[in-house]
Amino acid sequence: MTINQLISALPAGLPDLALLTEKAAGTGSVIIYQPYLDPSQRSQLDAVAVPLDISFNTQAATREYELFRILHAHHETIGLGEDVFWGLLSSKFEMKSVTSFPSFVAEAEKAREEGADAYLYNPLIGHAAIYSNVWEHSLLGGHPGMDPIFLHIQELGYPIAPPQDKTAFAFCNYFCGNRKFWSGYFAFCERILESLETEARIGTPAGIAYVGSAQYSRDANATMRPFVIERLLGLYVQQAAAKGLKIAAFVPAPADFEWKFGVRLGRMLHGLFAAKEAFLQSRDQAHLTSWQEGRQPLIKQPHLIWGADDPPAWMPRGQFTGGRELMRAYAPQAFGASPAPQQAVRTEIPAAQKVEQPLRNALQPFAGGWQAHKDRHCIWIVTPDNYNHSHAFDEVALGLQGAFEELGGSAPITRDIDAFAGRAPIIYGGNLLAPEVLRHLPKDSVVINLEQVSEESVWINSRYTSILKSLPVLDYSPRNRENLAAKGIDHAGVLEIGYSRCLSQIQHAAVKDIDVLFYGSLPERRHHILKTLEQGGLKVVHLFNVYGAERDAVIARAKIVINIHHYASGVFEIVRISYLLANRVCVLTEGDIRDPDLQPFIGGLAIEPYDDMIERCYKLIADADERDAIAAKGLAAMRSRSQADMLMSVMRAGA
Repeated sequence: MTINQLISALPAGLPDLALLTEKAAGTGSVIIYQPYLDPSQRSQLDAVAVPLDISFNTQAATREYELFRILHAHHETIGLGEDVFWGLLSSKFEMKSVTSFPSFVAEAEKAREEGADAYLYNPLIGHAAIYSNVWEHSLLGGHPGMDPIFLHIQELGYPIAPPQDKTAFAFCNYFCGNRKFWSGYFAFCERILESLETEARIGTPAGIAYVGSAQYSRDANATMRPFVIERLLGLYVQQAAAKGLKIAAFVPAPADFEWKFGVRLGRMLHGLFAAKEAFLQSRDQAHLTSWQEGRQPLIKQPHLIWGADDPPAWMPRGQFTGGRELMRAYAPQAFGASPAPQQAVRTEIPAAQKVEQPLRNALQPFAGGWQAHKDRHCIWIVTPDNYNHSHAFDEVALGLQGAFEELGGSAPITRDIDAFAGRAPIIYGGNLLAPEVLRHLPKDSVVINLEQVSEESVWINSRYTSILKSLPVLDYSPRNRENLAAKGIDHAGVLEIGYSRCLSQIQHAAVKDIDVLFYGSLPERRHHILKTLEQGGLKVVHLFNVYGAERDAVIARAKIVINIHHYASGVFEIVRISYLLANRVCVLTEGDIRDPDLQPFIGGLAIEPYDDMIERCYKLIADADERDAIAAKGLAAMRSRSQADMLMSVMRAGA
């Protein structure tokens, strides 16, 4: 049997309605199967479980999915009640989880009684703490090569970039639900899987990846297929919950993290998990910044978390007594000895340490909060004589001014140090400041750093770093802020680039007579791509030292604006690109789809590595519909990043 084929004949020996009804009566209408391959394994199954002989399983490549479909068809055939919860937990459940099998059943029973349609249990709690969603785990090294599948599912209309909260981030197929849940789940999965099967037959990149190697260290023969199926659950839940499906989910406590990862790492991971959940509930950018900054070293070196979250077979199985009361112990067993009777041991869990807020100091941006600063500042674009490039800051300054106004405050833009009118400046272009100016600035002035911190940058020099060390600083990027900290500027906060209504001001031309537009300086790596495109027959326009209305008029005529990194460090140029997204422009940018900085804009940018940009450019020029779709999604992504909300988060941090 293969995916998407009708189940013509059910296996013999499946439990009948009388047995299931009797079982459900003792477990609050919750039936959880536990599979086995050999009769000798039955004695190892939990007493609460319904044993399921899976020796008929011919589709190991789909793992639990085939079993789910068979059980669903069987339940419909025998008339199992629509409101009965059922699921299947593998024998590895208590290896990966932080609770017992009976505890899972009890929690599912509680969820059903409270009106939920399904109960989900994600055992990989460390993964949930450091990854935005289950797809990002693959893209950042979990299963290299899933990128074409990622893009194909997006093309089918499913946005898989949004972050997943505790009710949607799920690995390992540990879930149960009623018939409404299961029917919707299969209808959802089959559409995507059928499309991927078709892609595999015709040999597209998505299809080849789907049936190709999963790069899975524990099974060299595993294909990508089961790992895609595993990830569809969370995507289904996000779609179905928006339409009224009620989902309950396991929520790990601090002690769960400490039991699984040890006290130090456990507390760190729980803090990240809590910050991520807090952001998803409140959309407070301060929580997002805390999570993004805290997870960076972990997603770069995740193997310790991977190993503890999903332990190998030699790891001792956890012994649980008391379920979620966290009375746990390991069963000690000497080599050659019989297992000793297990005693319930109460593990004392130290109270989680309180995370202290950073000490306020003279370099705290906006100390005192919003009320102290709503009308305190002007926005100063540092503009030396005969230096036209200061206009590069115009749009970000305009967006910040708009944010102040949306919040009911004010921050007029000025280019003249003599026009502060008693206000403290928020400074764009601090790299252009003369050192002697510093002593004349109010103490609550703030420098906003928009320069990429790279050894290749001529602006990141001793003069500018000394300025940054002496004033409150906000950086536009959490990653860039880390690089500042490495240079001793560890007091910088983060104010990311967001959207204000005043930024949407370009009127697009009815006929776009420019194929590709690039504006900015032209080092060799940029020049090579533009020259190649031009020699290939495209109309390419390059602007330099052109800003404002003159530049906007050219943008309005361009089918594509291309963004190519200046430095090998490759930090995403959100400062340059944000204005384009706010004006519904199709942007092709150099980048890696796995880059965390790009995740908020997946689907709203055409993203390619340097070597693939030329080919993608030709394809976009030939496909107006794709360009329009990218531009529309880019605008939507930008609008979701309110500059006013981001500003208020920074103000609250200073309160």
